[in-house]
Amino acid sequence: MIIETFTRIFVEPEALGPTIDFYTALLSGRVTMRFAYPGAGLDLAAVSSDRLSVLIIAGAPERRAPFEATRLTVKVDRLEPVIALFAAEGCEQLEPIQKTPVGRKTRFRHPDGMVVEYVDHDTASPA
Repeated sequence: MIIETFTRIFVEPEALGPTIDFYTALLSGRVTMRFAYPGAGLDLAAVSSDRLSVLIIAGAPERRAPFEATRLTVKVDRLEPVIALFAAEGCEQLEPIQKTPVGRKTRFRHPDGMVVEYVDHDTASPA
């Protein structure tokens, strides 16, 4: 079900490139995704490694603010089984499934209060 888990890092727009370079070097990782999210006024990049993956979210503070309460992004093969599992576990779905530039997303509040975004990606997602 889970493909990859990303910790989220929020930066100013001009810090996106240097932040990608830093985490690529630190993790001996590689950039696995990079795209603009025009509807949100953000640019995103993922750096993945065997030990840790990070999702870097760049934009002006007021554009990032609605996204900062979400602590993790979890990439799954399909959202529907996650929704069914979490409904049975009493998790609160905070938003319906929404389209993104690379697939679909939804967010849940776990029983411990942590807010997590769950995504599935189209096979033709930009890297």
